[in-house]
Amino acid sequence: MPTSRLIDRAGIIPRAVLHMVLLAAWAAGSGAAAQHTALPAAQDLAKDGRDADRRRVPVVILFSLPECRYCETVRRNYLLPLAREGEPGRRPIVRETVMASAARLQDFDRKASSGKALAARYRIRVAPSVAVVDSRGKLLAPVLEGGDVSGMYGAYLDEALAAARRALAESTTRRTE
Repeated sequence: MPTSRLIDRAGIIPRAVLHMVLLAAWAAGSGAAAQHTALPAAQDLAKDGRDADRRRVPVVILFSLPECRYCETVRRNYLLPLAREGEPGRRPIVRETVMASAARLQDFDRKASSGKALAARYRIRVAPSVAVVDSRGKLLAPVLEGGDVSGMYGAYLDEALAAARRALAESTTRRTE
């Protein structure tokens, strides 16, 4: 459509046209942002567990809800960098599941499960929540519940990961003794 048709006789863009243009720009931008901040879905936790055991790293699971802005903040600011940065073989395995979802996934024990069942297993009732577990799905640190409202989330996540690494190191030591 020629630009001249978008402007009325007074040289002003009609409000309806302006709203459509802004809505289209917002929709295009929000779609790109959503794709950019996606974490791998928890689909085959048995496979992830085997990989975690081989690499001696924890599995980090984000329990989220659709349209949860706190979930997006935790995902974008903390878990995506965790999944992408550092030495590739030493990075934790980071996955996400929708805590209210009945969609099938494979649990650590190779049984059928869902995001809802996993949330119940870890007694998760708040989104976002982050569980740091070993290769069998055992919690290695207390579940982090809620979003980053105090600016301390990074420190809490670092402490959970440090506790997980200590627990994994201790279990490796016990295996070799």
